[in-house]
Amino acid sequence: MPELLRELKWSPDGCIVESIPAGVYSDGELPARAEEIATELGIIKFGDGDDHVSAGPEPEPEPEPEKTKRGKAK
Repeated sequence: MPELLRELKWSPDGCIVESIPAGVYSDGELPARAEEIATELGIIKFGDGDDHVSAGPEPEPEPEPEKTKRGKAK
């Protein structure tokens, strides 16, 4: 049984964003792609304990490269 450690916001069709609340779900209740995304983000663990991933803070985005006077990145 997968457990979402935090809310997951994802887009099943690439247009509409849906939220799946944190909590325990029965097997097959979460869409397979949502489980994959949650695994990549490290916010899901499975009932057997094999795939426990920490729900640490999200990494900060990398800063934008500095722009030159012409608007191009250095």
